Amino acid sequence: MDRKIGDEGTGKRGFKPGVNFSQQRPGAKALIVNGNGIFKYDDGKLETLADAVDYFWGAVSQNPAEWQLTTKGYDYLIAHAGQATREDLRRALNWLELSIQRRERGAAVAAARYLSLLPAELLASDAMRLQTVFNSRILGMVWQVTPDLDVKPLPPRIPKFGQEAGYGLIRSVPELYEKLAMLTPELEDIVLLLVREALQYRVSLPPALTAMAEPPAATG
Repeated sequence: MDRKIGDEGTGKRGFKPGVNFSQQRPGAKALIVNGNGIFKYDDGKLETLADAVDYFWGAVSQNPAEWQLTTKGYDYLIAHAGQATREDLRRALNWLELSIQRRERGAAVAAARYLSLLPAELLASDAMRLQTVFNSRILGMVWQVTPDLDVKPLPPRIPKFGQEAGYGLIRSVPELYEKLAMLTPELEDIVLLLVREALQYRVSLPPALTAMAEPPAATG
């Protein structure tokens, strides 16, 4: 049976403190905290209290922007996304939702990038929550804030980031929307509406998404 990240757990993912203990005297004790995690050394025995992945999830659950300071854990998750568990999916969605609440676009993009790498069958296991989270023009779309922008058709209270409004995930992580569209008819409809609006506002999309908005070819 393939091992999962959640099955490995703390201390079994290969993270080490990066400290040489060979010169320690008998009975020496130490607490090591760095990018690899939190480790306890006690008289020749090393214990992992929280490795880089634990540290990452704990950090972004409090402040979604902290992913930039815990990149070893994030990089590990990205590299092992194909082995993710339901708990990883739950935490990633929590991270994304908190990023939206705090208006942290960079964190939202990072969370979406991780979600885009998860197996389709894992995403499908929580399709209802995905539908709730991604049924959002503000999350998916991006609008250029120009003097001639007609704000009447736009959602209210759109967060602005420089000269842009909206998180723009369909532009920055289009592969996630391609994958979502294949999960359920409801998600496909959500993605199709976003694609049509993105093309209307000249948002650059990959061919796979652009093709969704094209009329079916005539037959017969």
